[in-house]
This record gives sequence, C-alpha cells and structure tokens, in this order.
Amino acid sequence: MSIDDIKKRLQEIVDALNDPENTDDTEALKDESRKLTDDLKKLQREEERKNMANDINNGIADAKNITPAKKEETRDYTSTLEYRNAFMKYVLTGKETEELRASETTKTTDIGAVIPSNIMNKIYEKLETIGKIYAKVTKTNFKGGVTVPTSSLKPTAVWVAEGSVADTSKKTVTGIVFAYHKLQVRVAISLEADTVALATFETAVENNCSEAMVKAVEKAIFLGTGSGEPTGIATKVTATTITAVDYATLSGIEGNVPEAYDDSAEYYMTKKNYFDKVIALVDANKQPIARVSVGIDGKPAYNILGRPVTFVPAEYLGDNLLVVGDLSDYILNSNLQLTMKKYYDDNTDEWINKATLLADGNLASDQSFQVIKLGA
Repeated sequence: MSIDDIKKRLQEIVDALNDPENTDDTEALKDESRKLTDDLKKLQREEERKNMANDINNGIADAKNITPAKKEETRDYTSTLEYRNAFMKYVLTGKETEELRASETTKTTDIGAVIPSNIMNKIYEKLETIGKIYAKVTKTNFKGGVTVPTSSLKPTAVWVAEGSVADTSKKTVTGIVFAYHKLQVRVAISLEADTVALATFETAVENNCSEAMVKAVEKAIFLGTGSGEPTGIATKVTATTITAVDYATLSGIEGNVPEAYDDSAEYYMTKKNYFDKVIALVDANKQPIARVSVGIDGKPAYNILGRPVTFVPAEYLGDNLLVVGDLSDYILNSNLQLTMKKYYDDNTDEWINKATLLADGNLASDQSFQVIKLGA
C-alpha cells in the first residue's frame, strides 16, 4: 500500500469507529489501525530519505551524517563543570545560581547546597589515605532508626547416645540502632571570587574538611559518648586497670585475645608510650617482646608479641594506655552526603563555610576488644 492508500484506509477506520450504526468488529479495526500507523511511519521515513538523497544529488542540500539517537544516560549533575563553578561562587559570595538550585535535594534549614560529588569523593579518599583508623572500620549507609541485627550466641553441637536426640539450642539475635548525628566543620576561606581558580578552591575545601573530619570521626570511634555522637570503643568496653607495663602484664593482655582474632586484632597506642614503656621490655630469656621490623614497603613495622601495633594520637585514647581488638567489628554508619552552607558571622566579620555530615557508629561485637588503663 502507498502512503495515500494507508491514509485513506485509516480515515475509513476512524469513520467506522465513530459510526454508531457500524457492525464491524471494533477491536479488529483498532488492531488494523495500529498496524497501518506503523507502516505509515516507515513509509514516511523512507520517503524522507529519498527526498534528501534527491536534494543532495541536485545540489539543493549538503550531505549530513545522521547519528542515531543514543539511549539517555544517567549523569551525575553535581560533578559537571557548571555545577562546580556555581558551587564555588556560592561558597565564596553566598549567591545562589540557577545551576545550584536545580540540584538541591535536601530542604532542611541547616543545609545550603550539596557539595559536588568530585569534592566529596576526594574527601573520602583522603579519609581512607590519611585516616588509618577510618580505613579499618566497617562503613555502612543504613537508614537512621533501623535496627541492624547482631548475633550474640552460636548454637552448640553435642554427642548423643543411640536412640537419643540432642536438646534444642537457641541462637540469640540482638540489634544495634543507628541514629542521626551531625558532624560539622566550619572553614573560613580568605580567597576572592574573581582571583581564585576552581582547582585551587576545591583543593582548599578538600584539605580543610578532610583534616578536621578525619580527626573527629576517628576520635569518636575510640572515645565517642553515644550522646550526639557515635558510641566509642572505650565507652562500650569496660577498661581494665593495670599497675605496671611489664612482660607478665602484656602476656596477660595477649592471652585474653580470642583465637578467632589472632590474624585480625591489633594494638592501638601512642608512639611515645610504645617507645617509652614497651620497646625496652624483655622476657625471662632477655628477648625483647616488642620488635621493629621492615615491611615489604620498606617502612618500619611495629609489633608486640608478634601482634601489629598501630600508632594513634593521644587524644584518641584519652587517659587509656592502649586498645586491642579488630576494628572491622566497629560499624560507622553514614549517609555519605556532605553538605555545605555559607553564612556571615557579624562577630568576626567573616564569611563562614560550614560542612555537615550525618553519621553514627557502634560496636557490632566487643569480643576482641580490651581497653587498658595504667593506674598509679
């Protein structure tokens, strides 16, 4: 059928469907209409190509490469150059642009704009690189208020006599609930909007936010009170007080580490206490119990009785001497979304940039952990 024939038949079908006295099969007419419509579109496209080819041959039109339309891909708008420049302008001048408003997803009064994803990714990369403690804990992004199940007891198998059955055993499952705690850092950037480069600005935000937040997160992992901040290891685990740091005491601490954690548990203490109180200790055969060897990367590797030692700042431990355990049993739950707001402080006559992160943390299991405190 030609294009004219199809159009004529389609009109006949329309007239028949609108005729109240029509006795033909309505569904059959509709199916025929749909098929003819598809055929008409194909013929019209072929006709268009022929006309274009004739125009080109006759010198009426220029040849063009027609690229088929690609399937629309999902794009992270916050990583585009337009958004990054708009975000920089917002932080430096406080002026919102159309590009910035179009990407806002949070409507709370505390949040002004979402940090571009490329900046956020760099910040988290910094946390993984610089933050030795942050890199070892388990990171999740559960919704706040959701109970995450944890098992507190495993069933036990027993030998039974012929014709007897074992008693049933119960597997107890408890849970931990993550809340919404805000971690904030306020940064004042003394750069003018007309002189600062985009890359320089992003580096400044990255460095200021990462250095401040990594300390706050890691300190909370050890000493967090659980009130308005994550619950720390020292808050969840009762500290054991020792009177001296000697071979017998450290042997007792090592003996309390469960065998299941022999390959994963580590000591966490300050470098000063390690060199002042531990490295010179020897056993009964005058062999040192603390050793410093060279790792495969050429850097010194510290250990106590063969167990690795990771140095942490004194502010992470408070008045505790050391912590031993497997940090993968600590869960840090975050919404993984950093936000930035700019406001003017009349008291200091400064523009303040405030970064905010929602996070919470808790121990999923405290079986491997010991908190050691040195008494008088």
